[in-house]
Amino acid sequence: MNTVRHKNPATFRRTAAAGAVAVLAASLGLPALAQDSQQQLERVEITGSSIKRIEGETALPVTVIGRDLIDKAGVTTAAELLTKVSASAANLTDGASFSDISGQRGFNGANLRGIGVSSTLVLLNGRRVANFASPGGASGVDLNSIPAAAIQRVEVLRDGASAIYGTDAIGGVINFITRQDYQGVDLYAYYGDTQHGGADKTIVTASGGVGDINKDGYNLFAVLEASRTGALRSSQRDWIGSVYQPDINLDVGSSNTFPANVRRVRVNADGSTTATGGRFNPSAPGCNPPANIYEPGSFVGPNACLFDYMQDTEIFPKQEKLSLLSRGEFKLGDDHTLFGEVLLSSTESTYRISALTITNLDYPATGQHYPTGVIPGYTGALRVGMRLSEAGGRTNEVDARTGRFVVGAKGTLADWDYNTALNYSESRVTDAYIDGYVQTDTFNAAFATGTINPFGPSTQAGLELLNSTKIRDDARKSKGSTTSFDVRASRELFQMDGGSAALALGFESRREDLEFRPSELLAAGQIRGDGAAQAFDGSRTVNAVFAELNLPVLKSLEAQLALRHDRYSDVGGTTNPKVGLRWAPAKEVVVRGSFGTGFRAPTLADLYTPARLGQTNGIYDDFYCAQAVAIDPGLEPDYCGLQPDKQVGGSTDLKPEESKQFSAGFVFEPNSMFTGSLDYWNISKTNTIVSPEGLYFSDPVRYAQYITRGPEIVPGLPGPIVEIDGRLRNAGALKTSGIDLGLELRGIATEYARLGAFLNGTYVLDYKTQDFEGAEYVNGVGRFAGDQVVQRWRHTLGLTVDAGPFSAAAIQTFYAGYTDQNPMPDGSDRKVPSYQLWDLSGSYQASKALKFRAGIKNIFDKNPPASNQVYFFLAGFDPSYTDVRGRFFYGSVQYSFR
Repeated sequence: MNTVRHKNPATFRRTAAAGAVAVLAASLGLPALAQDSQQQLERVEITGSSIKRIEGETALPVTVIGRDLIDKAGVTTAAELLTKVSASAANLTDGASFSDISGQRGFNGANLRGIGVSSTLVLLNGRRVANFASPGGASGVDLNSIPAAAIQRVEVLRDGASAIYGTDAIGGVINFITRQDYQGVDLYAYYGDTQHGGADKTIVTASGGVGDINKDGYNLFAVLEASRTGALRSSQRDWIGSVYQPDINLDVGSSNTFPANVRRVRVNADGSTTATGGRFNPSAPGCNPPANIYEPGSFVGPNACLFDYMQDTEIFPKQEKLSLLSRGEFKLGDDHTLFGEVLLSSTESTYRISALTITNLDYPATGQHYPTGVIPGYTGALRVGMRLSEAGGRTNEVDARTGRFVVGAKGTLADWDYNTALNYSESRVTDAYIDGYVQTDTFNAAFATGTINPFGPSTQAGLELLNSTKIRDDARKSKGSTTSFDVRASRELFQMDGGSAALALGFESRREDLEFRPSELLAAGQIRGDGAAQAFDGSRTVNAVFAELNLPVLKSLEAQLALRHDRYSDVGGTTNPKVGLRWAPAKEVVVRGSFGTGFRAPTLADLYTPARLGQTNGIYDDFYCAQAVAIDPGLEPDYCGLQPDKQVGGSTDLKPEESKQFSAGFVFEPNSMFTGSLDYWNISKTNTIVSPEGLYFSDPVRYAQYITRGPEIVPGLPGPIVEIDGRLRNAGALKTSGIDLGLELRGIATEYARLGAFLNGTYVLDYKTQDFEGAEYVNGVGRFAGDQVVQRWRHTLGLTVDAGPFSAAAIQTFYAGYTDQNPMPDGSDRKVPSYQLWDLSGSYQASKALKFRAGIKNIFDKNPPASNQVYFFLAGFDPSYTDVRGRFFYGSVQYSFR
């Protein structure tokens, strides 16, 4: 997948054909590109350059994934497709977006090199798609909006391309390329289901095209795709562990349970109340399985229960998708073509997690359900830590809609190859709270009556009162749009020893808009468990000019020079160069290298999202926990097991991130059956934009200005943490480097079949982060670093067999083991084992029109390895790279009318 066959060995030197890993197409199962030496080779534009050339003439590392491999891998979404690219790491997945505090439910984002979704540029047919509209910590194209059925191939530029495509291409570019000149009708049906239940999937696709662009002067093409994926609950997988697993040092259970844990209440001088002392539960030690467990060694203490939310949540969302992609081309004479594209996509995702928590209300001593004697010797009001189980699980329905309209022209004018277009793209997202949520003031008043029972089943009157406080609300509505006009043109200039020098010039002007509108309830802070949110608008214009020069200095030496200037209306201008070299010292070898800079402006959400109150993940105040418990063991709940609030949002004071990228490598093709490539890459970023929650907790003394503590409880000891300022800020820097390896064998003929194999892998040498300027760099490679896993090694291995109408493929996806986020209690590192998935598929071409395919994903039913990470809501494993579905069987049938 990282190396490519050339059109034929004889043209290797002339076209510098292995110089670009764009020829990687063959390694992914694309048809052989060999052709007669007398045939005219068409010049095309390849991702990584704006200059048209014979395919294969680029100096930059490009991975090409063709339609054949997409089918053989059983890939049904753009997000699944990127798991087969080893350079892609820490993508934003459905599992990773399961959170009651996430503003970006339903978002699947690409992340090259693991340096951030916002640093990876995703294109569709070489042009932008509007970013997912919901504001949050990541900004990028929602991969759910790209219909997999329309994809002909994907070109992944594994090198920064800010000088060519825009400043935000620091990590690289992913260009989804759809079918161009399609004729006929294809009908396709797919069904798959898991062995253990849940997450079943149905897809129906209709594709059609008419007209031959060369013979008829036009081509019209459209793909309509509908799919449905079933939900998967944690109770459907027996490997789901408890939130309390001392053997891996995991203790992230909730002290908010049903029946409720309670604490004493102290009335302050101003009439307010404060919870004090340890927790007690009327059902302890029996508790209330399966969600409640009794673990006296946990932070809740020996008299309380622990809520195991992993036994009461979904781990894979229900989704329904409908998309239409259409493209048309019309020739105007021999030299000019008009084209248009339409993309309409709708994705509805349903997220259901554990019931709402209630932590700041007191149950009256006069309440009809008061548990007398639950706290020995105490008869006053009780501060509850409860789970509102009788209201049902918190359920959000996310409706994400994408529209994109492109109209343009391309052709040749006065010896210039030109391409120009007007592009409008928008994303609309509605995050509706449809079950499990209550209105704050209404519920508080209802709870104060004592009719709602925190300690067991409510009476009919209590249930009716509770249900009267529930809401169904389109709480968050967002709209983001991108309007752009671009024109680029290239031509040959003069002859050099190696061929014709070529120049490309371009101009782009785009406007980005983002608006967020909370519902009246959310704006007023009347959705319990969610802080008040403010409406906001943000917009900017970006104008850019760029130039690219290709210089074939010698037959064996070519240089690529690019320069781009972008002017942002809100953060200023930046000029970024790119230099690439390709050298072919022998016909079997190409050596290549590049250097460039990048500049990632803060996104509109980064800049303009107002501060609001959210909630941290559970943490320990390590600095003061031991001191507090030594003074009074009853202080443990105040200091040791905390889930304080945090301010989240953006800041207009944010500065752009700046980067430098360097790569060097070679491609080796000794014969037509083998290609190998090896590329070193190095990326550094400064002024990184982060939400440094973990940083503050790592040293609460140094970062005391960002931490709010409650009133002093004992003399000489600061009060417990009650809130942190987790708003985005520029902090420190990032340095990462590694090696990409690509190997491919193809066309190995045996008596019965033709065999092939490929490997694409990434070895990360380092992933160093700096928390603040002047601080020591910390290497996070081979461990869970901050908010993601940085595996030392990742690869995809494929074995293919083609025998007449039959074909088969076995594909392995491998992730090396790493050091877990948290050490063991004795301070030693905890190791997460390696994780690998094997997928098997086979197809039978019954006739020219009819094709069957069947396969098994995760053929060995491999479960995600246990992890003590606490960054994601889903605990006990890491949902960012693992597949929770288990063994999955699927089959499909395709019928073509030609």
